[in-house]
Amino acid sequence: MTPAALLSVQGVAKAYGAAPLFEGLSLTLVEGDRVGLVGPNGSGKTTLLRLLAGVEAPDAGARSLRRRAPLGYVPQEPAFAPGETVEGVVAVAVRESGDPEAADPTAAALRVAMALSRAAFTEPRARVEDLSGGWRKRLAIVRELARRPDVVLLDEPTNHLDVDGILWLEAALRAETAAYLAVSHDRWFLERVAERMVEL
Repeated sequence: MTPAALLSVQGVAKAYGAAPLFEGLSLTLVEGDRVGLVGPNGSGKTTLLRLLAGVEAPDAGARSLRRRAPLGYVPQEPAFAPGETVEGVVAVAVRESGDPEAADPTAAALRVAMALSRAAFTEPRARVEDLSGGWRKRLAIVRELARRPDVVLLDEPTNHLDVDGILWLEAALRAETAAYLAVSHDRWFLERVAERMVEL
Protein backbone atom coordinates (compact mmCIF):
# COMPACT_ATOMS: atom_id res chain seq x y z
CA MET A 1 0.00 0.00 0.00
CA THR A 2 1.45 3.36 -1.04
CA PRO A 3 1.88 5.80 1.87
CA ALA A 4 -0.44 8.80 1.70
CA ALA A 5 0.96 12.22 0.81
CA LEU A 6 1.07 14.66 3.72
CA LEU A 7 2.78 17.78 2.40
CA SER A 8 4.03 18.80 -1.02
CA VAL A 9 5.16 21.63 -3.23
CA GLN A 10 4.65 21.34 -6.97
CA GLY A 11 6.54 23.37 -9.57
CA VAL A 12 7.45 26.10 -7.10
CA ALA A 13 9.74 28.99 -7.93
CA LYS A 14 11.28 31.64 -5.71
CA ALA A 15 13.48 34.59 -6.54
CA TYR A 16 14.93 37.46 -4.57
CA GLY A 17 15.52 40.36 -6.92
CA ALA A 18 16.47 39.34 -10.44
CA ALA A 19 18.22 36.11 -9.50
CA PRO A 20 16.02 33.00 -9.25
CA LEU A 21 16.77 30.86 -6.20
CA PHE A 22 15.02 27.86 -7.75
CA GLU A 23 12.20 27.17 -10.19
CA GLY A 24 10.08 24.20 -11.18
CA LEU A 25 10.87 22.49 -7.88
CA SER A 26 8.62 19.69 -6.60
CA LEU A 27 8.86 17.67 -3.39
CA THR A 28 6.39 15.42 -1.59
CA LEU A 29 6.51 14.10 1.97
CA VAL A 30 4.46 10.99 2.70
CA GLU A 31 3.47 9.21 5.90
CA GLY A 32 6.51 7.79 7.66
CA ASP A 33 9.02 9.80 5.60
CA ARG A 34 12.42 10.52 7.17
CA VAL A 35 14.10 12.92 4.78
CA GLY A 36 17.41 14.76 4.90
CA LEU A 37 17.78 17.88 2.74
CA VAL A 38 21.28 18.94 1.73
CA GLY A 39 22.79 21.50 -0.61
CA PRO A 40 25.39 24.25 -0.76
CA ASN A 41 24.95 27.55 1.05
CA GLY A 42 22.62 29.82 -0.84
CA SER A 43 20.84 27.03 -2.70
CA GLY A 44 17.52 27.80 -0.98
CA LYS A 45 17.18 25.08 1.66
CA THR A 46 15.78 27.42 4.32
CA THR A 47 13.49 29.08 1.78
CA LEU A 48 12.14 25.69 0.69
CA LEU A 49 11.36 24.81 4.30
CA ARG A 50 9.57 28.14 4.74
CA LEU A 51 7.50 27.39 1.64
CA LEU A 52 6.66 23.92 2.91
CA ALA A 53 5.75 25.37 6.31
CA GLY A 54 3.47 27.95 4.73
CA VAL A 55 5.48 30.79 6.28
CA GLU A 56 6.39 32.15 2.86
CA ALA A 57 4.53 32.01 -0.45
CA PRO A 58 6.16 30.83 -3.70
CA ASP A 59 6.39 33.12 -6.72
CA ALA A 60 4.92 30.30 -8.79
CA GLY A 61 3.67 26.78 -8.17
CA ALA A 62 1.55 25.40 -5.35
CA ARG A 63 1.82 24.03 -1.83
CA SER A 64 -0.52 21.34 -0.51
CA LEU A 65 -0.99 20.10 3.06
CA ARG A 66 -3.32 17.20 3.77
CA ARG A 67 -6.54 18.43 5.35
CA ARG A 68 -6.34 18.60 9.14
CA ALA A 69 -2.75 17.34 9.15
CA PRO A 70 -0.93 19.14 12.00
CA LEU A 71 2.45 20.51 10.98
CA GLY A 72 5.48 21.38 13.13
CA TYR A 73 8.22 23.78 12.05
CA VAL A 74 11.52 24.48 13.85
CA PRO A 75 13.34 27.44 12.23
CA GLN A 76 17.07 27.99 12.59
CA GLU A 77 16.52 30.71 15.18
CA PRO A 78 13.33 29.94 17.11
CA ALA A 79 11.40 32.81 18.70
CA PHE A 80 9.80 32.87 22.15
CA ALA A 81 7.71 35.54 23.84
CA PRO A 82 9.45 37.52 26.62
CA GLY A 83 8.90 36.13 30.10
CA GLU A 84 7.84 32.66 28.98
CA THR A 85 8.80 29.64 31.07
CA VAL A 86 9.93 26.29 29.73
CA GLU A 87 6.78 24.63 31.03
CA GLY A 88 4.58 27.41 29.67
CA VAL A 89 5.97 27.10 26.15
CA VAL A 90 5.16 23.40 25.96
CA ALA A 91 1.79 23.82 27.71
CA VAL A 92 0.68 26.32 25.05
CA ALA A 93 1.80 23.94 22.29
CA VAL A 94 -0.19 21.08 23.82
CA ARG A 95 -3.25 23.29 24.32
CA GLU A 96 -3.11 24.50 20.71
CA SER A 97 -2.67 20.98 19.32
CA GLY A 98 -6.42 20.47 19.21
CA ASP A 99 -6.18 16.93 20.59
CA PRO A 100 -9.18 15.88 22.73
CA GLU A 101 -6.64 14.95 25.42
CA ALA A 102 -5.46 18.57 25.55
CA ALA A 103 -8.89 19.64 26.83
CA ASP A 104 -8.38 17.60 30.02
CA PRO A 105 -6.15 19.69 32.34
CA THR A 106 -4.75 16.63 34.13
CA ALA A 107 -3.93 14.76 30.92
CA ALA A 108 -2.46 17.89 29.34
CA ALA A 109 -0.25 18.58 32.38
CA LEU A 110 1.01 14.98 32.30
CA ARG A 111 1.78 15.29 28.59
CA VAL A 112 3.79 18.48 29.23
CA ALA A 113 5.69 16.88 32.11
CA MET A 114 6.53 13.79 30.06
CA ALA A 115 7.72 15.87 27.09
CA LEU A 116 10.04 17.91 29.31
CA SER A 117 11.29 14.85 31.16
CA ARG A 118 12.18 13.05 27.92
CA ALA A 119 14.15 16.12 26.85
CA ALA A 120 15.98 16.25 30.21
CA PHE A 121 14.57 19.61 31.34
CA THR A 122 14.95 19.61 35.13
CA GLU A 123 13.66 23.13 35.83
CA PRO A 124 10.27 23.52 34.13
CA ARG A 125 9.74 26.99 35.60
CA ALA A 126 13.02 28.36 34.26
CA ARG A 127 12.61 31.43 32.06
CA VAL A 128 13.36 30.87 28.40
CA GLU A 129 15.63 33.94 28.22
CA ASP A 130 17.86 32.37 30.88
CA LEU A 131 18.50 29.26 28.76
CA SER A 132 21.61 28.76 26.64
CA GLY A 133 21.26 28.65 22.86
CA GLY A 134 21.40 24.86 22.93
CA TRP A 135 18.62 24.51 25.47
CA ARG A 136 16.47 27.04 23.60
CA LYS A 137 16.89 24.96 20.45
CA ARG A 138 16.00 21.82 22.40
CA LEU A 139 12.90 23.56 23.76
CA ALA A 140 11.86 24.66 20.25
CA ILE A 141 12.05 21.04 19.08
CA VAL A 142 10.13 19.79 22.12
CA ARG A 143 7.47 22.46 21.54
CA GLU A 144 6.79 21.17 18.02
CA LEU A 145 6.90 17.47 18.91
CA ALA A 146 4.50 18.09 21.82
CA ARG A 147 1.87 19.17 19.30
CA ARG A 148 1.94 15.59 17.95
CA PRO A 149 2.19 16.73 14.34
CA ASP A 150 1.84 14.51 11.30
CA VAL A 151 4.91 16.11 9.73
CA VAL A 152 7.81 18.13 11.18
CA LEU A 153 10.19 20.46 9.34
CA LEU A 154 13.55 21.10 11.04
CA ASP A 155 16.00 23.74 9.81
CA GLU A 156 19.53 23.05 11.07
CA PRO A 157 18.22 21.39 14.28
CA THR A 158 21.72 20.54 15.55
CA ASN A 159 22.84 24.19 15.59
CA HIS A 160 23.77 25.19 19.17
CA LEU A 161 23.29 21.62 20.43
CA ASP A 162 26.18 19.93 22.23
CA VAL A 163 26.95 16.22 21.80
CA ASP A 164 24.38 15.20 24.43
CA GLY A 165 21.78 17.37 22.72
CA ILE A 166 22.47 15.82 19.31
CA LEU A 167 22.23 12.31 20.74
CA TRP A 168 18.94 13.24 22.41
CA LEU A 169 17.62 14.62 19.11
CA GLU A 170 18.64 11.50 17.19
CA ALA A 171 16.81 9.30 19.69
CA ALA A 172 13.76 11.57 19.68
CA LEU A 173 13.50 11.50 15.89
CA ARG A 174 14.02 7.75 15.67
CA ALA A 175 11.15 7.30 18.14
CA GLU A 176 8.93 9.79 16.33
CA THR A 177 5.89 8.54 14.40
CA ALA A 178 5.54 11.78 12.45
CA ALA A 179 7.15 12.20 9.06
CA TYR A 180 9.97 14.71 9.08
CA LEU A 181 12.34 16.63 6.85
CA ALA A 182 15.61 17.93 8.33
CA VAL A 183 18.01 20.42 6.77
CA SER A 184 21.52 20.07 8.16
CA HIS A 185 25.15 20.60 7.24
CA ASP A 186 25.90 17.69 9.58
CA ARG A 187 25.95 14.75 7.16
CA TRP A 188 26.77 12.31 9.97
CA PHE A 189 23.61 13.37 11.81
CA LEU A 190 21.49 13.06 8.67
CA GLU A 191 22.85 9.62 7.87
CA ARG A 192 21.67 8.49 11.30
CA VAL A 193 18.15 9.92 11.16
CA ALA A 194 17.23 10.06 7.45
CA GLU A 195 16.06 7.18 5.28
CA ARG A 196 16.28 9.18 2.06
CA MET A 197 18.27 12.21 1.04
CA VAL A 198 17.24 15.07 -1.22
CA GLU A 199 19.82 17.45 -2.69
CA LEU A 200 18.96 20.99 -3.69
